[in-house]
Amino acid sequence: MASTNATMGPAAGAMPPPMALPSLDNTVGAILIGTFVSLILYGLVIHQAYRYFRMYQNDIALIKTFVITMLVVETVHIVFCMHMIYYYLVTNYFNPPALQNGVWSMDAQPVLSSIGIFVSQSFFAYRVYMISPKYRILVAVSVLCTLLAIGFTSAATYESVKHVSYAGFQAYTWLDSAAFAASVGSDILTTSVLIFTLKRSRTGIKRTDHIVDRLILYTVNTGLLTSICNILALVLGFAQPTNMIYIGVAIISTKVYANSLLAVLNTRRSLAASDVATSGGVGLSGVANVTRMTNAEVWNVHVPTSMQDSDLSDTAIEMKFKTQTESSMIA
Repeated sequence: MASTNATMGPAAGAMPPPMALPSLDNTVGAILIGTFVSLILYGLVIHQAYRYFRMYQNDIALIKTFVITMLVVETVHIVFCMHMIYYYLVTNYFNPPALQNGVWSMDAQPVLSSIGIFVSQSFFAYRVYMISPKYRILVAVSVLCTLLAIGFTSAATYESVKHVSYAGFQAYTWLDSAAFAASVGSDILTTSVLIFTLKRSRTGIKRTDHIVDRLILYTVNTGLLTSICNILALVLGFAQPTNMIYIGVAIISTKVYANSLLAVLNTRRSLAASDVATSGGVGLSGVANVTRMTNAEVWNVHVPTSMQDSDLSDTAIEMKFKTQTESSMIA
C-alpha cells in the first residue's frame, strides 16, 4: 500500500509548469498604444492629403508623386499595424504562447517604416537642393542615410522571418537601432543645411526677414519632432531590446514624417501670400507678384523681392523655380 501511495504521489499527478510568457504591458501593450496614436495621426494624413489635392491641383508631377507614394505607404503601414494587433489580441486570444512568435505583418513593419521615412526625407532633401544646389553633396549624404536605414531594416526583416521567436531575434535588434541612427543623421543633416541656407537669405529688411524667420521656425519644428521620435526609438532599442516599446515609438514616427511633409506643402499658399503682401509697397507690378507667389508656392521658400535682397546664386534659384512653374497657374 505504501508503495502504491508513493507511485500515486504528487510527482505522478503533477501538472507541467506553465510556460513563461512575456509581460503584455511592454510588448503587445506598447504596440497597441503605438497603433492607437498612429491611427489618429493617419487620420491627419488623410485630411492633409485631401486638403492638398483640393488646393494644389496644378502642382508639378514630382511633388504629386511624393504625396501619392507617401499616402500609399502610410495606408499599407497602418493596415499591417491593425492586422498585427488583431492577430495577437483576437485571433490568438486563447493562445498565449503565440505572443512569443512573430507574424508577417510584424516582420514587415521595419521596412515599411523606413520606406515612408525615405519618401519624406527625399522630399526634404530635394527641397534643400532646389533652394541651394551647391549643397548637393550634403543632400546626397542625407539620402544615403535613409537608404542605409532601408538596408538595415531589410536585414532586420530577414532575420525576424528566419528566427520566428522574439527570443531568437533579440540578438539582431541592433539592426533596428542602426536604422534609427541613420534616420536621425538624415534628419539632422537636412534640417541643419536648410536652416543655414535660410539664415544666409536674410537681407536685413524687416518686411522680408520675418518670412525667413517663419520658414526657419517651421523647419526646426518639423525636424525636431521627427528627430525626437527617432532618438527615443534609438535609445529604447539599445536600452531595452527585450521589449517592444521601441517598436511602438517607431510606428508613431512614420506618421510624424508623413504629416510633416504634408504640412510643409499645405502651408505654402499662406506663406507665399504673406510674402507678397509684405512686398506690395515696394513698386512690384501685379505680374511680378503673381510670379513670385507661384515660385514661393512650389517648394515653400522665400523668393527675394529684388536683386539687392540676394546674391547671384539666389537669382539662379528664382530662375529655376520660374522654369518649373511657368506652366502652372495658382488655383
